[in-house]
Amino acid sequence: MDGIVFGTCTVAGVVVTALCTRRALGNPRVSTWSIAIAFGVCTVGVLFAVPVVAAVAEDATGITNIGKLVAHVCAILWCGALQVTMVDLAYRPEFLKSAMFQRGFAAIVELAIMVPLFLATNRPGIEFTTAHVDDPKIAAYLLIYLSYVLITCGELSFMCGRTARRNWGIRPWSGAGFALSSMAAALGMAYAFCKGSYIIFFTLDDPWPLKIEEIVSPALSGMAVLFLFAGLTLPMVGALRQRLRQKKALAAD
Repeated sequence: MDGIVFGTCTVAGVVVTALCTRRALGNPRVSTWSIAIAFGVCTVGVLFAVPVVAAVAEDATGITNIGKLVAHVCAILWCGALQVTMVDLAYRPEFLKSAMFQRGFAAIVELAIMVPLFLATNRPGIEFTTAHVDDPKIAAYLLIYLSYVLITCGELSFMCGRTARRNWGIRPWSGAGFALSSMAAALGMAYAFCKGSYIIFFTLDDPWPLKIEEIVSPALSGMAVLFLFAGLTLPMVGALRQRLRQKKALAAD
């Protein structure tokens, strides 16, 4: 399941990262570049979430579970870049720098907690998945990671939804795109809740079936990534259509 879901996301990520990077060239606005960076980081993360790629990375580096660490670090950076995107679109210039600093600082603190815990816990024979949450350190690591995802996706869902409402009647492509992005963030919250609730119920000796979690969680995260890719590229499509209409109008004159 993981290979199919995250392999598909990787292919989509390469395409949208190339498109958004091309758009960002020559555009000084922060949000344009942060979207391209977010997509690029996300593509690397979902690539390392593919089991075959993770196995190759382990063989090449000799570090057990290196694929999981890269995927989780990329997820944190991806959320941070998306937050920067939304605050650039939503905040007035006088508040922008402080808002960006706050979210960047939160991501750094999260990584400063997660990475040392990973290194202290990592050893051959274990995996940083819900199948191994009988190890308290793995359970703690995953809950710390999932808590950050849940909180940041909650903020992103709210901000994208508000931006969608503001653009709906004025820029329909942007409105639809941010609506999809809000749904993507909601799916990210569902992913974090699904995986996190399994861990909590496991610690309470009343877990629900692991097989269900191993199917539902990748599906939710994969849909979140694809919805976000679609959502944040729709405004670009709308802008391209508008430029083409303007060119046709000028040519007709």
